[in-house]
Amino acid sequence: MNFHIPTAMQLTATMSMIIGLALALTLTGFPATLRQPMRLWVRGLLIQPFSYALFSLRGQVPDWLSIIVANALLVIAFAHITEALRIYSRKSPLTGLMLVLVGLAVVGEILLTYVWPSLYGRIILISVMIGLQASIGVEAIYRKQDSITRPEHLVALMLLVGVAIMIVRVAIVPAPGFMELTMSSPLQGIVFTYAALLPVIATSGFLLMCGERLNKDLARLATIDPLTGVYNRRTMAELANKAIATSKRHGRSLSLLILDIDHFKRINDQFGHEAGDLALCRVVEIMHGVLRGSDVIARIGGEEFVAILPDSNEAAAANLAERLRERLEESDFSVSGWPVPLRASIGVGSMGPSISNLETLLRETDRAMYAAKRTGRNRVVAASTLEKGQDGVAGDRPEISSGSY
Repeated sequence: MNFHIPTAMQLTATMSMIIGLALALTLTGFPATLRQPMRLWVRGLLIQPFSYALFSLRGQVPDWLSIIVANALLVIAFAHITEALRIYSRKSPLTGLMLVLVGLAVVGEILLTYVWPSLYGRIILISVMIGLQASIGVEAIYRKQDSITRPEHLVALMLLVGVAIMIVRVAIVPAPGFMELTMSSPLQGIVFTYAALLPVIATSGFLLMCGERLNKDLARLATIDPLTGVYNRRTMAELANKAIATSKRHGRSLSLLILDIDHFKRINDQFGHEAGDLALCRVVEIMHGVLRGSDVIARIGGEEFVAILPDSNEAAAANLAERLRERLEESDFSVSGWPVPLRASIGVGSMGPSISNLETLLRETDRAMYAAKRTGRNRVVAASTLEKGQDGVAGDRPEISSGSY
């Protein structure tokens, strides 16, 4: 049975249009970071139908429409899909390259239609363009920093199949009687079957990709402080308990820092809450610069932070805390050209015979931090220097327990 190419083209155009319109209706339910690649994908799907519709009208409309414009639209559609995958993978768009490919397609189709008429030449030109764009899309998926998910493998597989088909299409010279793109042949049947399946399978995979990214982002937001990007209170407690268990299991030291920015209310009152937010972010930036990569930073209150220091005894943790305090004091933080001093009181606590769980470690480290507050601020106090029973916590200071995290 002959594969009727014009009918296949019309079917592909209809399917692409329906899927594109359906996907366009779902965009508002996704965050802004995903809406941009999804818009590009939708535009690609909505441009494709016009290309296939013009292909199917070969012989009924002028050649400049059914050949030049149709092929240009096809290359533009794949350019949008390729850019969608790059932006989804957090890569910079290749707008310049895509414009060059579209320009080459238009110029090449004009020359191969009117100057040096060649159907095979046109097939080679567009196959190379589509194969190159599909390869760029595959590269965007497999060269991203995150682990590759199954939906991403699915989309990449569909693009790789397209690349393979384009290579075969270039390698096989059409039979002498093959005069028009709409003529039926086994290879044409494969090409347009793939063209009909691509919008369905690849778009399903792309939607699953976006759904998994959304779930990952939501899970991440549940574990971090949205302003500073460090862990929140609840996640700090989970990570601290794991670190304590590891410390006990392997007999390793473990220390904790509790840092409270001095006179933070004064920054908010004098310069506004936006300046306070900038100060918090600056403190976190300095903490990242001083602490080790294995250390864990969390924001547990308005201007209060915790750092979990694996494999650090109290002396090493106190030295690190002092370097951190000095770096904060020396920082050149300013708001609208006005210098704003950053000072902090830091308490240091370590696991030991009398401190064997998170609740006790937090309580003793918090007492040390508040002792630093009471004795002048902008200093480091270790929990071991406090006399037994000494109350370093002010009367209105709430008790910190692991259960509250």
